[in-house]
Amino acid sequence: MNKYYSSSSYFVYEAIFGILFCMLIGVVLFTSYESAFIKTSAVLFSILAVVLIVMYLRIIVFDIFFNEEDIFIEYHLKNKKAHLSYSDLTEIKYISAHKAPAMNRVKFKTKEGIESKKFLSIALDDEFVEFINWLKSKNPKIKVSVTPSDHYLNEKLFAPKYRKYVKETL
Repeated sequence: MNKYYSSSSYFVYEAIFGILFCMLIGVVLFTSYESAFIKTSAVLFSILAVVLIVMYLRIIVFDIFFNEEDIFIEYHLKNKKAHLSYSDLTEIKYISAHKAPAMNRVKFKTKEGIESKKFLSIALDDEFVEFINWLKSKNPKIKVSVTPSDHYLNEKLFAPKYRKYVKETL
């Protein structure tokens, strides 16, 4: 049973804007010069940029499921699925930026080393605190952080320690 779920499909929209921008640069260069070499180079550059964006998109677009027994990652654009245990999870970070959706970044151990995944936030505000408490029940060694440092979730997650640290540093 899926307890928590998120996706990184938000990056598809950013990739579409990147592809359109590369194609726009190619069209501008193609129409502004008379040289066949420059026109061909512009078209090849645009096609290469689009191919690189699509190849990168295959890596970063996935769904992540936090089940009761493990973490399941399913990639959209390639036939790859991964199961992780909660003991492999080392860090989770809440990232809040102005005029952008809240994101989460998780770091976990793999055979090759430490891997990091970024996706839309699993839960917002108080629900994120509940999610962290649930996650800590699965693995108490998980490091939790919130960016920016003045975000109010810091006080909700680390209330006594956070306030004491802020007063000592001021």
